[in-house]
Amino acid sequence: MRELLAKKASRANSYEVVRLVANSKAKYSELVEIMKENNSPYSEKAAWVITHCFDERAGFFDDFYSDFVQIIGDESYSDSVKRNIVRILQFKSIPTEFHGAVIDACFRLLTKKETAIAVKAFSMGVLDQMVKIYPELTNELILCIEEILPGSSSGVKNRGNKILNKLKGSSPC
Repeated sequence: MRELLAKKASRANSYEVVRLVANSKAKYSELVEIMKENNSPYSEKAAWVITHCFDERAGFFDDFYSDFVQIIGDESYSDSVKRNIVRILQFKSIPTEFHGAVIDACFRLLTKKETAIAVKAFSMGVLDQMVKIYPELTNELILCIEEILPGSSSGVKNRGNKILNKLKGSSPC
């Protein structure tokens, strides 16, 4: 697996790894382990493959929630790795046992100035889903988004304003 990830970065090479791991839990697990090693560029490439497995509706993402939640809460991982995980979490029904850790991690990613644009935008998406389950977080999310919007990129502003408009229409305040 590592040899495949070591190849020159290309869509063809990456999809070769996707085909290899998509239907093999053992190979997918090996990919997750490589990502958890936090060794660039292998971790980033492994995270990219995991995203594309998800996009292809393949792989075993649900079996590794504890690993993924640990990664997004760990500051030592690159934004590239976190971006791929948080992107997927926007579309998942996150098991209840991970709600607290995911919410905490996403609020930290959203409010940390150095966090990459896409990670912030995807974190807002995850938090938007979480306020449907925990409406008491609505005001906190509104305040966080309003706080980061000035000086943010157009992508963060666009996502933030869409979520704000929706939340303010349903805010319990």
